Amino acid sequence: MTQLFSKKEQIDNRYEVLFPIHQTTYGESYLVKDIEYGKLYILKIYAKDKLKDFHHNEDNVLREAFLHSNLEHNNIVRYVKHQDLSISGASYVYYVVNFISGETLKERIDREGPSSYLTTMNIMEKIGEALTYLHNQKKPIVHGDVSPLNIMLDYQNSSNPILFDFGLSRVSGSQNVHFNETLPSAFFAASEHINGDISEKSDVFSFGALFYYMLTGSYPWSENLKNHDTKHPNFIADLLESRNKKLTFSPSLNIDEQIKKCIIKSLLPEPSTRFSTPDEFLQYVKGHQQLDLAEIKREEQKQVLTKKKGEGFKKIAGMGQLKEDIQIEVIEPLLDPEAGKAWGIEAPNAVLFFGPPGCGKTYFAECLAEEVGFNFMKVAPSDVGSTYVHGGQEKIKKLFEDAKANAPTILFLDEVDAMIPDRGANMGHHYESEVNEWLIQMNNCAKNNIFIIGATNRLNKIDKAVLRAGRFDRKVYIPLPDHDLRMALFKLELDKRKSVTEGELNYEKLAKLTEGFVSSDINLICMDVARYAYRNGKCNITQEIVEDIIDKSTTSINDKEMEEYNVEKKEENRNLIGFNRN
Repeated sequence: MTQLFSKKEQIDNRYEVLFPIHQTTYGESYLVKDIEYGKLYILKIYAKDKLKDFHHNEDNVLREAFLHSNLEHNNIVRYVKHQDLSISGASYVYYVVNFISGETLKERIDREGPSSYLTTMNIMEKIGEALTYLHNQKKPIVHGDVSPLNIMLDYQNSSNPILFDFGLSRVSGSQNVHFNETLPSAFFAASEHINGDISEKSDVFSFGALFYYMLTGSYPWSENLKNHDTKHPNFIADLLESRNKKLTFSPSLNIDEQIKKCIIKSLLPEPSTRFSTPDEFLQYVKGHQQLDLAEIKREEQKQVLTKKKGEGFKKIAGMGQLKEDIQIEVIEPLLDPEAGKAWGIEAPNAVLFFGPPGCGKTYFAECLAEEVGFNFMKVAPSDVGSTYVHGGQEKIKKLFEDAKANAPTILFLDEVDAMIPDRGANMGHHYESEVNEWLIQMNNCAKNNIFIIGATNRLNKIDKAVLRAGRFDRKVYIPLPDHDLRMALFKLELDKRKSVTEGELNYEKLAKLTEGFVSSDINLICMDVARYAYRNGKCNITQEIVEDIIDKSTTSINDKEMEEYNVEKKEENRNLIGFNRN
């Protein structure tokens, strides 16, 4: 795109262009010199036909210039003037501010790395004063774009930090506002600002994010954002989703715990839970007041609860008693641990799903995770296995460290009998060491906000020590699918082939014909029906074909195996949920 002005050209017969700085969607900026006095300024010029409604106030004046024009503070760039201008019949408006000889805070951190506590406090106290000045205006002004890109360090004035760029500033309480979607600026935008609302608390969020950046050299939650394409339609959703994990601090930086909690509080998604002002934030950082750590922990846990990505147990037809028991004994205590405190009721440490293969234990676990909304980590035996002595132990330990760092977390251990086998089964020494590590890590892990779901086909193959209270203290028998679930499974699978299905299928009858079949059996029957119809002249699927395939199919669980599961179920009856205790 061609620059509007070249070097040494004059603007409005008052400013001489020294060189262009950059171009944006709406305009351009230049370093200019006052022709009469020789003073240096930054001049931004906008083509009026490119500006949007949000760039103007109700009097059709450039909003950033209007808000900036009456401000005077040592840590805010000085406003000079703004003026309409006509060039070759086109309408423009230019806006002039003081030139600052120095570098941006981002350039300083890029060059030197994280700042010391003293340097951070020196800069943040002055930026805090500037924000307080804005917030104390008769009509409080929210800067709306506090980031290391918009803070200049004035090297002609002892590196005094100067806040600039009022392009996204608004009067507090404004709605349908815009935020800076470019990176890294988006990392400093409060969640409510991203969603279109803005208040002084939005600047407090950015202030806390800036404090984090200075101490760590990293942008908050940046490691969680995988989609860096700001033009992608899912970018905003991905940006917000990236904040559904705990904020991390590198142990090597040795940041004080009080400071960590202050930063976390300033970055909470709900504005009312943040500090009221930048100064309040700094008073707590200095230790002049003590934080309620329990309250921050509760609010932080709310932050990392992800929005359901599915419908939870609504996806499971039938199995009403099982779902109700899990809801009462597992989900409700996890979501509201305070409710049962008067009765001494605590959330379970872990729950173990067991029963015949093919009955949907993994699916139940995933639906439970959706109901709770915790961070979800699925673990298979291969994830913690190792050919090296003690290698498995290290992986298990690391697994729980990651879960704790992102708590509250659900750890789903699939095929838990392969991970924590019975130590009396003549296993090798290093396997025993791995089982011991599991026992150590699982012991009361709920206190670290880690909840474990295990799934196994063979309860009697698991080490007995892991089945006691404080580890797997709830066992849930996942039975064969009941009538309603079998109906739903047939409907789900055969509706996928609706375009090649003739007439209405009698799902009620299909469910009756498949009593004793597991979920995977029904999936296979539907696949065999489709193959049969395709091979026989690509004919339509009919009730008769489905019944014929059922008649030729056998359940994958025989009577002897079911009897074994029934024995296991009875042995665990005292601690079980999921069936009537007779």
